[in-house]
Amino acid sequence: MINSINKLESFNFIKSNQDFIKTKSEISHLTNDNKNDFKSLLKEKIKKDGIVNIKSLNKNEKKLYNACIELESFFWKQVLNSMKKTINKYKLIDGGLGEDIFSDFLYDEYSVILAKNSKSKISDDMFKQLSKVL
Repeated sequence: MINSINKLESFNFIKSNQDFIKTKSEISHLTNDNKNDFKSLLKEKIKKDGIVNIKSLNKNEKKLYNACIELESFFWKQVLNSMKKTINKYKLIDGGLGEDIFSDFLYDEYSVILAKNSKSKISDDMFKQLSKVL
């Protein structure tokens, strides 16, 4: 009788131990998959130097990235306008309203070029933060 009870207890222990090992392996498998998925997504979306890989973005991420570039270009536009205010104008060679309009459009284009090509990459940092919400 005691022998059969010991066998039963050992069977229950082995069964529960096997269930524990199975559950532990399933959990570790899930966590490893999530780590690999996150690492692969990170490598896919962001290059080694920290710049966003535009070609790998989906439709919504491209919209977000373009909005981030527009916001950075607005920042650069404000910087350029502040710099423009420091330039002294002479009445002799003043172009009038036409020159003001032209220079405003020109600075708009400069700001977009700066946003896309600058080393500051403010738009990339904004995209990294805001893409967590998507």
